[in-house]
Parts: sequence; C-alpha cells; structure tokens
Amino acid sequence: MSYNNVGKVWTPDSFGEYLKTIKPPSWAKGVCLHHAWQPSLAQRPQGLQIRHIENMRDFYKGMGWKSGPQLFCDEDQVFGMTPLSEKGNHAIPFNSSTIGIEALGNYSQGGEDPKSGRGFQVWLTMAATTKLLLDWMNLKATEKTVLFHREGKTSKDCPGSQISKDWVLELIRGKKIENIPLPSAFEGNLIIRNFQPVAETLRKKGYSDSDIKKNLRRSGKDFFWLDDHLEFAYYDSKLETTMAPLSELENIKNK
Repeated sequence: MSYNNVGKVWTPDSFGEYLKTIKPPSWAKGVCLHHAWQPSLAQRPQGLQIRHIENMRDFYKGMGWKSGPQLFCDEDQVFGMTPLSEKGNHAIPFNSSTIGIEALGNYSQGGEDPKSGRGFQVWLTMAATTKLLLDWMNLKATEKTVLFHREGKTSKDCPGSQISKDWVLELIRGKKIENIPLPSAFEGNLIIRNFQPVAETLRKKGYSDSDIKKNLRRSGKDFFWLDDHLEFAYYDSKLETTMAPLSELENIKNK
C-alpha cells in the first residue's frame, strides 16, 4: 500500500486512456463513492490542486494510514493518490473490494448543491470516472458495484444525504436527471468536460456582444464559432444560453 499516484492528474478523457495502459486488480469488484465534506467547494474556489492532494496525503500519514483513497475528483479533473493496483484506505468494509473516489465538496443536508453549478459539475466528473472504472473492470453500474461509504458500518452520511443511489446510477448511465438536458458528451464513453457559457467566455476573450451575435451560429443541433465546430455544445433552455466544454472554448483565440 502506498501514495505513489500523488502528483498524477487526468481529465476524464486522459484518465480513460491511462486505464488502457494498466490491468484491473483481481480484488476490485466495484467502486465506493465519498464526498470530502472538508474541504468544501467554497474552500476550494479554483478546484483541487496537487498541493491539496499532498496535504491530504500528509494528513493520512499522520494518522498512521499506509494508503488513502485511490482518486479525488473536482469539476473537471481526476487526481491520483493510492495506485489503482493497490488496496486503499477509504471505507473499512469496502477497502479490500472497491476503488475509492472522493468528490470535492460537502453534500450533506445544508451543504452544497450537487444538482446545479459546481456541485453538479463535480458529480458529472464523478460519474464519468466511475463509468470508466467499471468499464475497465468489465462491470455494469448496479447497486452492488457502485457503493456509498454510508452503506458500511459508519455514522457518516457520506457521500452526503443529498446524494441518492438512483440519481448517481442514472448519471453514470447517462440518463437525463430531473429534466436537466445532459449534453451529447455524456453519450458513448462519457467524455465529460467542464461546461461554460459560450458568450460569457467569449466576452472575457475580448469579443463584443455584436461579435458574438455575428459569429456564433447554430445549424440544427450543432453550434459553430466562425468555422470551428463546437462539437459538444448545447443550448440550456433553463439558463437560456449556449454551453460548451471549457476545453473547446480554450481553443478560441483572443481577439
């Protein structure tokens, strides 16, 4: 048991590619989901950084733990801690049979909202990561392969009382949740990215509203900025704005 994956960071896309380079451990029969509780989203306004994972490793070591959870997720990244080939320390009843993933944030009652804003983005990343792991282990998403920390002998409500098993399983399976239109990126291999309002991002890059109105266009269900296809963009009727993956918006040049 070790912390040898501290310092490794992936997007869900690159995490899927990483899994192709290693074999699933024979002892892993599922995934166990957690929430960090502390730190909360408010305490990490820019998401997780490697130094935060290093601090948690040092905290676990101080308690005498020889390993920790295998993975941590924020809005758009997956951070390593204990290698996936090694049994971690995250939930005593499930350590020997599951891979542990921690979600950034506090999703207990009165905590942060997992169904909107940053909280929802974190759980999209959690769902994507879980789906990739289950596919890697040749397992389907079921009540028995996706476990919650609170299902063991504990007084904790982890991963938070606002998180239900049915909701998480539907996220993993890519279904629409409470009329929230999941983008096309949720189909197939669950290529999840951090979605942002297109117009807001373009304004930050120096484009005026007239530039945006002129150059951002829609053809059927597809969106384009000039001649560039925003492959996973979609229109959010609730927010009344076009959303696109941050990874695509970053490729748009500043004016």
